[in-house]
Amino acid sequence: MKPSRPFIYTIMLWVILLLPTATLGGAPFSGAELDNVIPKVVRVGFSTRILSDIDPRDAQAAMELWTKELGRSMGIKTQPQTVIFRNTADLLEAVKKRELTIVSLTAIDYLKIHDEVGLTPSVVSKSNAGTARQFVLITRRDSGIRIFNDLRGRTILLLSPKKQEVSHIWLDVLLMREGKRDRASFFRQVKESPSASQAIMAVFFRQADAAIVSRGALEASKTLNPQIGSQLSVVAESKPLMGDITCIPITVDEKLKRSIVYAAMHLHESTVGKQIFTLFHIDRTILFQPSYLDGISELLREHAYLKTKTAKRK
Repeated sequence: MKPSRPFIYTIMLWVILLLPTATLGGAPFSGAELDNVIPKVVRVGFSTRILSDIDPRDAQAAMELWTKELGRSMGIKTQPQTVIFRNTADLLEAVKKRELTIVSLTAIDYLKIHDEVGLTPSVVSKSNAGTARQFVLITRRDSGIRIFNDLRGRTILLLSPKKQEVSHIWLDVLLMREGKRDRASFFRQVKESPSASQAIMAVFFRQADAAIVSRGALEASKTLNPQIGSQLSVVAESKPLMGDITCIPITVDEKLKRSIVYAAMHLHESTVGKQIFTLFHIDRTILFQPSYLDGISELLREHAYLKTKTAKRK
């Protein structure tokens, strides 16, 4: 199984972020200045939820190869360690124990734990902060479905909540806006699709009435098959919803933290960085802005409000 673009990008980003910043012109600190602040063991932790399309064993093997190269590049005696967290509770505990130098996790997981642990959201890929992270509800143009309520008694596809939890929350919000809380009483069938591309093609070939996928996945499919653009339509779309975030624990030394962020911000200026961004269609790494979380925070608030409101009607 080939690693997904976000997964490979995350691996490469971590590798380059932790290269000695002395190799980057104008770096805030020299390699010598960082010698005293780099921990004896550099641990890079990430949630398995950001690479849910990949077998964890394949992910572990790939990460171990990269961390071996990372250690060689850094010139440290102890090889950096990669830790895959299969649940948020374990990741939270590792941060509390000061066992991690960098953490990558989903935005929704960050919002769940940020009050319990000191994590500073630092950088994101530009695509994670833009419209590619919108979710869209798609149908065929000739299906007669024009608004959400037209989906009553129809079949809808989603990706597994392990892959796209936020899309499930958004669907529930769309339902509750119509005064419905139970999917089973509204849809004829709600099914999970293995991938966004398969969900899109199922709607295209009339195997399902509708699907929820990311706008990025829809645009990619339209590029590969222009007929998708002419045959499918968007019935509803979410606000931009943050994807994954790379965070640095507040316990990490400020010099090291600033050097990591600096390397990320200038990644697109290096030859290797340009190759990575070109290969994976990423413009650059950008500094995290609190406003990037506005969409998902608002969605969670509306979900909680409508859930309470709908429960009172029973």
